[in-house]
This record gives sequence, structure tokens and C-alpha cells, in this order.
Amino acid sequence: MIEHSGDFAKRLGELCGELARGDYDHIDSLFAMTVAADAPPVIQELAEAFGSMAVQIEAREYRLSEMLAELKEANRRLEEAHRSVTTENLTLRGEVQRLSIEIDQTRKEREVSEIVETDYFRTLQERARQMRQRHGS
Repeated sequence: MIEHSGDFAKRLGELCGELARGDYDHIDSLFAMTVAADAPPVIQELAEAFGSMAVQIEAREYRLSEMLAELKEANRRLEEAHRSVTTENLTLRGEVQRLSIEIDQTRKEREVSEIVETDYFRTLQERARQMRQRHGS
């Protein structure tokens, strides 16, 4: 029985090594040890404990991979939104520049109109016309 017990211990060690490397392909063999009638009780208990840990690790890895996929998708959407916002900002900058030019042109026209419509400017225009007539004749 001691040699047989050693075989179980060796196999348990091999299976635990596989689990440690992330290989869950032979987990059924580990669970089989938990109910093997010829396995020593201590081996059955260890196989149960390692099997339970393997299931928990596998579940965590699955959740982590799902979270990673969700994060990648969220990152993709954020990058897409960033590109959209960048494009919109460029468009808005162009529009602001165009409006600024329009405002400056409108302001210039208004200021010129305010000057041209004053009595002083009209008087200056009349004097200039008179001077041209005197010098032209």
C-alpha cells in the first residue's frame, strides 16, 4: 500500500504542477482521486483541496478575461469618441475663425459707416471736393 500511496502522491504532484502552469486539461483526473477507493484519505483530501483551488482559479481567470474584453471594448469606444471629438473640434475651430472674420468685417463696416455718416466727415468731403474743383479748373 505504501508503494501504491506513493503512486498517488506522485500523480497528485504531477497534476498540481500542471495546474501551477495553468494547464487544466487533466483536472478530471484530480477530481477522480477525490473518490478513488484505493487512494489514501490524505491524498483524497489534498486532491479535493487542489481541485477546489483550481476551480476557483479557473473562474477568476474567466472573469478576468471577460473584464479584459470589456475594457478593450470600452477603450475602443473611447478612442472612437476621441477621434470624433478631435474632428468636431477642428470643424468648430474653422467655424470660429470664419465667424471671427465675419465679425471683424461687420465691425469694420459699422465703424466706417459711423465715421462716414458724421457731419464732420461730410464737411471734410465737401472741402475736398471744393479743393479738387479749384485745383482742377
